[in-house]
Amino acid sequence: MDFDIAGEDDPRRLEIREWAKKHPNPTAREMLDSGYEVPHWPAPYGLGASAELQLIIDDELKRAGIKRFGNLVAQNNCGPSLLTHGTPEAKARYLEKGLMGEENWCQLFSEPSGGSDLGALRTTATRDGDDYIIRGQKIWTSGANHAHIGCIVVRTDPHAAKHAGLTCFLVELKNSPGVTVRPIEDMTGHENEFNEVFFDEVRVPASNRLGEEGDGWRLTMQMLGSERVHMGKPGAVWGYGPTARDLVTGLHAIGKLDDGAVRDEAAKLYIEGEMVRLLNYRRLSDHVNAKRPGPESAVAKMIAAPHGQKLLALAKLVQGQAGLIAGEKVFPTPESTDFDGRGSWDVGFWFSPAITLGVGTQEVLKNVVGERLLGLPRELDPSAKGDWAENQKALSRAAA
Repeated sequence: MDFDIAGEDDPRRLEIREWAKKHPNPTAREMLDSGYEVPHWPAPYGLGASAELQLIIDDELKRAGIKRFGNLVAQNNCGPSLLTHGTPEAKARYLEKGLMGEENWCQLFSEPSGGSDLGALRTTATRDGDDYIIRGQKIWTSGANHAHIGCIVVRTDPHAAKHAGLTCFLVELKNSPGVTVRPIEDMTGHENEFNEVFFDEVRVPASNRLGEEGDGWRLTMQMLGSERVHMGKPGAVWGYGPTARDLVTGLHAIGKLDDGAVRDEAAKLYIEGEMVRLLNYRRLSDHVNAKRPGPESAVAKMIAAPHGQKLLALAKLVQGQAGLIAGEKVFPTPESTDFDGRGSWDVGFWFSPAITLGVGTQEVLKNVVGERLLGLPRELDPSAKGDWAENQKALSRAAA
């Protein structure tokens, strides 16, 4: 079976190449109007493209050196929820600016007290006329220091069951009084990725709500499912950057495959990389058949994240002492500049401890796979049923 897509003379490739010749440096507006910015979106934003056409477009744009303008959170995670569940006012205000990269977006999910239990969030939103007032704190928010718009999940009904009282909103982070963003420094030596965000009586118009009150858990799971699928691509850092194929090519170029131990490890990683690539094709096949991302997206991310860590570790290991020096070239092959430089071997390696934590830890993903795919008994959660606020009081009394 041939697992590679459309050949070089495929008419779809030729059409995209012709467009790229006419638009070697397209503007954000030209990209959006062409449908190539978000080809998987329906018209008028995208092309309603099949999975195969998406891959062809991605391949041809990369070949032409054309990069998309839009923010990934707007294009792949929260934007589709706005398109499907947002009010006309919110769509008109936010969609195009997010898709064209005029405004950066982020996701405000995790909280300090919740750990990996997203459903335990305590940030609240209280209705006040035509607005909601948000109070609370989020943490580990990627890109919040540059984000204009945040997609946040909060508790709107503290007396509903744990997962039933949640609602999603869009928040204007840079224009809303009461929002404070505090960077979390990391060990990469580069600008921080993560932030904590505080909400002190922040007013958000009711028109910025996604779906109805109580829809928050369902919408959040859809967003995370889409993000996990995106992170299940072969690139080492959340789907971006070097792949196992790049690793083997680089090792061959510097003669390291002559070492039997290195060759064995590289072969294992190459096989894993092909598994990740084919799982991504399966996901695209599901998209063609209009299937929403389900628990199988957890499998893709659960395999891809540790695979990326091992891939980056072997690349640095073969350098020996030179691997400890920043900027020392790992392989005589071009390095990816994907994901704000984290696609490079150096920065990717420094960042790699985070990739098994973001968008669900390995433990959370194993629970998803065990419970939803293998049918194993669900993990006991005494707080999942009944009045959430009363359950919290009971837990506090028990702990005292």
